[in-house]
Amino acid sequence: MPFELNKETLVDPLYTPILNLIARGELNNDIKAVQHHFRIGYNRARRILENIKLNHSLIE
Repeated sequence: MPFELNKETLVDPLYTPILNLIARGELNNDIKAVQHHFRIGYNRARRILENIKLNHSLIE
């Protein structure tokens, strides 16, 4: 999966799918879980989870 940021909003395209899976309880709020589920690197997974934590109170 090629990595491209949406230039208008600067949101990773995996942000919403990851947020939805975490909200439904289907994915742990864990960098390694996100890495393995989406087959992405550590830094990308960490950045997405950090953004989710900043923007949504459902993840502690």
